[in-house]
Amino acid sequence: MRVSSTLVKYVKNMSGSLVAIGIKDTDIIKTIEKNNKITMCDLLNSVSIGSKTTDKKRRKKKYVKSLKKQYKKNNINYMIVNVDEVRNILKTFIRDSIYINNKEIYYFSTKKTILERIERRYHRYTKKTEITKYEDGYILKIDTENAKNNYFKDKLYYIKDTLSNLADLIADILIS
Repeated sequence: MRVSSTLVKYVKNMSGSLVAIGIKDTDIIKTIEKNNKITMCDLLNSVSIGSKTTDKKRRKKKYVKSLKKQYKKNNINYMIVNVDEVRNILKTFIRDSIYINNKEIYYFSTKKTILERIERRYHRYTKKTEITKYEDGYILKIDTENAKNNYFKDKLYYIKDTLSNLADLIADILIS
């Protein structure tokens, strides 16, 4: 079974609101459009997405970096995320996704090591995570129904993640 067909199966069972980041597969997009139970859906890229009007004042852009400002607390039911799109902002994205999501988050990638790192960071908030292997990649499923976040813990985790990324960068420089 492939990652895209599994995500199509998940999308068919969704109801409520959905934010999908970095989805390029047309089958998934068509399934989202056909699903009448999805009341609100935003498809985002890592840079931005907006209406294709020429008037700059009327153009509405939603940036992945500022998800917390765009959505209210526990406003989004489901998220589908391509890890390649959010790799650069992963420190803040995990914190913001816990803040705005109240059901499930699906990450998909071809590399298992990145998903294991994301899984470790989500274990701070919730213990219900699962990585599944498919023919062309991996899917990380995170249940955030009982996830709790705290302002001070988020700041400490942010500092810890920054130092961890800095240590990884220094190690990569020394190795090469």
